[in-house]
Amino acid sequence: MSTKTTAIVTGASSGIGLAIAEKLHAEGYHVINWDLRAPAETHPNIRHVFCDVSSEEAVQKAVKESGDNIGVLVNNSGLQSMSPIAEFPLEKWNQLIGVMLTGTFLCTKSVIPSMKARKAGRIINISSVHGKLASPFKSAYVAAKHGVLGFAKVAAIELAPDSITVNTICPGFVDTPLMRNQVKSQMELNNLSEQEVLDRVFLKDSHIKQLTSPSQVADMVAFLCSKSASTITGEAYNISGGWGMGL
Repeated sequence: MSTKTTAIVTGASSGIGLAIAEKLHAEGYHVINWDLRAPAETHPNIRHVFCDVSSEEAVQKAVKESGDNIGVLVNNSGLQSMSPIAEFPLEKWNQLIGVMLTGTFLCTKSVIPSMKARKAGRIINISSVHGKLASPFKSAYVAAKHGVLGFAKVAAIELAPDSITVNTICPGFVDTPLMRNQVKSQMELNNLSEQEVLDRVFLKDSHIKQLTSPSQVADMVAFLCSKSASTITGEAYNISGGWGMGL
């Protein structure tokens, strides 16, 4: 039987989550992806467990399937929906809050017994610069991401006596296929070059005019899981080219 520490990464079927899962595997963890979607490609080093993180029953089932050697949890699952508040559908509001905020709570709650038994653990939340500031038409997303930061601070205090750290990463715009599709749409809609779209639309508030790579987020996760980060807890780190600087 493997004695490797298990790392749970939610929403690791693609994008940032997949990059984090691959990095943690390279760091020597047994990695399990909790995701409602199956990966588009099979990743032999990453086990997939079907899980709707907004459902307590699904999370409880997933944690049982993942064993009792869980030492790392990365709350990464997320989605977006944009609309003015006056027109924002309640169904969409509940879905975003359910996945990104309630899901973070449920997954964190589920791994605490394993981590307390080990007297060690790392919980890392993938929030957003929108966890610290706001943009129009993103009320549910911004509310959920702000909530994650507050929840993480409470968890950091409660879990510190058991040497469990809780930290948050706040990326700006990350270079994923989904992001590139958004860039392409803006290019076609506004007859702009790729760089013009990046500079004028997505990176207008960033001082370094380039997208963050998924590997940068993954590297920060790996650092926060390391011994060097053993006394870092309750913090929220921007990776955003200076967007949200000072927050």
